[in-house]
Amino acid sequence: MKRTLQKTLLCVTAVLALASVSCAKKADSAAAGEKKPITLTVFTEAARQQPNADNKVYKYLQEKLGVTFEWDILVGEIAQKRGVMIAGGDYPDLIQINETQFIDAGALIPLEDLVEKYAPNVKAHFGDQWEKLRSPDGHIYYLTNWGITRNKDQSPYYGASAMWIQKEILKEAGYPKIKTMDQYFDLIIDYAKKHPTINGQKTIPFTILTYDWHAFCMWNPPNFLAGNPNDGNGVVDPKTHAYKTFFTQDMSKRWFKKLNELNALGFVDKASFTDNYDQYLAKIASGRVLGIHDQRWQFQTADDALRDSGEYNRTMAPLPIVFDENIKPRYRDVPVPNLGRGVGISVKAKDPVRIVQFLNDLMSEEVQRTIEWGIEGEDWQRNDKGEPYRTPEQRANWDNVTWQEQNRALLIRDVFPTWEGSFNDGYPADLVNYYPEREALARPEDKELWAAYGVTSNAELMDKNPPPNDIWYPTWNLPNPPDGSDAQIALQRCDQTMRKYLPKVILASPAEFEGVWAEYAAQMKANGIEIYEAYMQDQVSKRIAAWSAK
Repeated sequence: MKRTLQKTLLCVTAVLALASVSCAKKADSAAAGEKKPITLTVFTEAARQQPNADNKVYKYLQEKLGVTFEWDILVGEIAQKRGVMIAGGDYPDLIQINETQFIDAGALIPLEDLVEKYAPNVKAHFGDQWEKLRSPDGHIYYLTNWGITRNKDQSPYYGASAMWIQKEILKEAGYPKIKTMDQYFDLIIDYAKKHPTINGQKTIPFTILTYDWHAFCMWNPPNFLAGNPNDGNGVVDPKTHAYKTFFTQDMSKRWFKKLNELNALGFVDKASFTDNYDQYLAKIASGRVLGIHDQRWQFQTADDALRDSGEYNRTMAPLPIVFDENIKPRYRDVPVPNLGRGVGISVKAKDPVRIVQFLNDLMSEEVQRTIEWGIEGEDWQRNDKGEPYRTPEQRANWDNVTWQEQNRALLIRDVFPTWEGSFNDGYPADLVNYYPEREALARPEDKELWAAYGVTSNAELMDKNPPPNDIWYPTWNLPNPPDGSDAQIALQRCDQTMRKYLPKVILASPAEFEGVWAEYAAQMKANGIEIYEAYMQDQVSKRIAAWSAK
C-alpha cells in the first residue's frame, strides 16, 4: 500500500512538474512575445553624428534587444526647437531633457509605476538615489543619464570645472607649482610673449565661451576662485544655509577686474564675445589657445582633435586655481546624480511598456558592458587568467574619435542611464580605467606632468581626496523657476544683463571699469535678483528637508 502510494505521488509530482515546465515555457513565450521589435524615435541635444547603418553596437542592440532607433539630433537653438515641439504637441517616443520645460508642458509621462512593474534593473541602478529623481509633484518623469556610481569609482578622469592650461606651457616652464589666479595668468602671459604665433596663427592667451547657454563659462569662475563648490549661480552658507548669488559680489568684481586688465594688455580674445560654439572649439583645436575656464565635456572634442593630429602637447591640463594662497580649492566633488538632465517617455510614445522593458534590458550588466567595452572578441578579450585587455590596435581604435563615432553607441551613452563605477565582477565600467589599460594608454606627456606634481591622474591633480558633499549639493540641479514666475522673469532679466554688460566690463578701458561695474550691479539689483534668490532659498530649504535622514 505504501509502495503504491509512493508511485502515485511520484506520478502526480511528475505531472505537476511537467505542467510547471509547460506553464513556465508559456510564461517565457508570453514575456518574449511582449518584447516585440520596435523602432524608437528619440530627440537629443547631444552634439553627435547620426550613427552609420552598419554600426556594430547598434546592430547588437537590434539583435539582442529588438530595438532600433531614429534620432532627431538638435540643430540650432534648443529653445526654438523645444518651443516648436511643445506648441505642436508633436513629440517622439523619447525626449532628452536638461530643463523642466517639457515636464511643465505635460510632454512626459510618469515613470515610477512602469519602472516598478517592468524594470527592476533600472530601479537597482538608481538604488538609494531613486527618490531624488522625483519632481515637486511627486512623480518621476525622466531617468538621469550620468552620475550614478555603482560599486567602486575607479575613474581617473576629470571633466568638471577648472582653470585649464595648455600642457606645453607647464612643460616649458618646468612644471611650476602655481595656485593663484595671478600666478596662472603670469605663466600664460610669459608663454604668449615668447610664442606670439603657434602653427602659423596668432596665439590666443585666454578665450572665453560666451555663446548661448554655455555663457556660464564667463561668470562662474569667481565662485571657484573663491574656494566654493559648484553650486550653480550661488553660494550656500554652510552654517546658516542662506543662499545668495555671486554675480555682483566682490569675488565677481575681482575676476572681471582681472579680465579687464588683461584685455587692456591684449591678452583676452576679443572674438570671445562674437564667436559661436563651433568657432570656440575650432580655436582650441588649432592649438593656439593657452588658457580657458570650462568643463572638459564642453571642449573634449577639440582636445581629441589635437590628440588625433599629433599635437597632444597642446591639449589642456586642469588646475585648481584660487584667488589667494590661503584658499582651499573646492573644484572636484564626490560624484553626484546628474539631476535635471536625462531621458523621459513622451505622452505620444507608441508603447510605453515596451520602452520601459527596453530600458530594463539596457541596464543589464551584459548590455552595459558591451556598450562600455565594445564587442568581446573584436574590441577586447580576456587572457588566460580571465582578465580583460585590449591589443595596441584595439586601444588605438578606442582612442580615435572617428572610429568611436562609427563603432560605438555614443548617443545611447549620452542620452540613456549609464553604468558608472564598477561592474559586479570588480572591473571598471569603463575598461580604460582598468589599471593595466590605464598604464598602457597613458601618454608620455601626461605621465611626465603627473609625476612632476606627484599625482597619477587629472582627477588627483584637482584634488586627491575631495571632501564629502554637503546635503543640499549641488544646487545647479535644482528646478529652474517656473516659466512666467517672478523669479523666472528676474533670472531671465539678469541673464540678459550679464550677457550685455559683462563683455562691456571686460572690454572697457581700466579707467572706466568702476563706472561700468557700478552700472551693471545697479541693473542687476533693478532686475530683482533678490526675487530669484528667495526662490532658490526656498528650493535649498526643501531639499535639505527632503534629503535629511528621517
